[in-house]
Amino acid sequence: MRSDRVPVRGELLICPEFREFSVSRYDKEMRDLVTLFVHLFTTVARLASPGGVRSVVAESVLVKHQLLILNRSRQRAPNLRLSDRIVAGWCTLLMRPSRLLRSAIVLKPSTLLYLHHILTKRKYRLLFSPKGKRKPGPKGPSKELIDAIVATKQRNPSWGCPRIAQQIALAFGVPVDKDVVRRVLATHYQPKPDAGGPSWLTFLGHIKDSLWSADLFRCESAALRTHWILVVMDQYTRRIIGFGLHAGAVDGIAFCRMFNHAIRGHRSIPKYLSSDNDPLYRFHQWQANLRILDVAEIKTVPYVPLSHPFVERLIGTLRRECLDRMLFWTTADLESKLLDFQTYFNHHRTHSARAGRPPDDALPRPVANLQSYRWESHCRGLYQTPIAA
Repeated sequence: MRSDRVPVRGELLICPEFREFSVSRYDKEMRDLVTLFVHLFTTVARLASPGGVRSVVAESVLVKHQLLILNRSRQRAPNLRLSDRIVAGWCTLLMRPSRLLRSAIVLKPSTLLYLHHILTKRKYRLLFSPKGKRKPGPKGPSKELIDAIVATKQRNPSWGCPRIAQQIALAFGVPVDKDVVRRVLATHYQPKPDAGGPSWLTFLGHIKDSLWSADLFRCESAALRTHWILVVMDQYTRRIIGFGLHAGAVDGIAFCRMFNHAIRGHRSIPKYLSSDNDPLYRFHQWQANLRILDVAEIKTVPYVPLSHPFVERLIGTLRRECLDRMLFWTTADLESKLLDFQTYFNHHRTHSARAGRPPDDALPRPVANLQSYRWESHCRGLYQTPIAA
């Protein structure tokens, strides 16, 4: 409807349509302003309540972060990164539970399905799992056993894990697996810089009192004089019967003297004797000596050391654990050291072929306690084994 009134000078004429538009816009602005004040008062009230500041800040950060995620330049729904999940998780922990339903959380259908799958598995696990307390698993070796293993390795650096496990089982009566020893040493053992050989005190003591050797082989003294050693062992028990020594060249008479010296003190003579094809065994004096003792000689396969494994292994043990780690001057010194090694080998050293028992284990030995034990020295401190205190 148009008005035919002519406006007076200085008067503004407003059409009804513009007047209605202005009133509606004014009402909307007033409504938004009232809503803003209501939210403001509500926020202030929430901030005044216990934990309100934390909840409001967390909710604001969560909404802002979700807006940043949705505004990423991608045609489809953006993938949540690890940082996005961490921020959303921390914000939901700080927010009140009643406000979580009003906060939009960006989820993919696969995430929701995966969460439902986890909850389903958890439900059936709780329904069908036994309600009783489960038995505790293995707690590993005790502190006393760990200390004994580490101390054995420190006192005998050349020993390996199987040897240490057998020695601990022999001394304490506690069966220990070699893998347990390996894990204990990998965690608790720190090798010393000089762990590759004996100490200077032990080395000087060996030089003073001389050394020892094994079986029919050749070795050199500190003065580079050649010594021959004949070792006789029992193949069934792995026990060293004795040693025969000779300095210089060996003939038939000297060889027989070495053999008789090695078996002295033994009333029982074996029926068979295994030997290799060394020319020393061809002397008629040696053949006559075997006929007098009523011993039959069994020869091994020529040029095949594996056909004579027990003595060859014993020679290697003597070289590694005795001769390569000390010096000797005279035949008497060498014999004294070999007797010490024979006592250690027969009565205290464990053997893999005998399930970790020494070759001569006829007498019962007291079982040591891991809380109270002492160390027994062998070969003038070259080796030390734990025994009952």
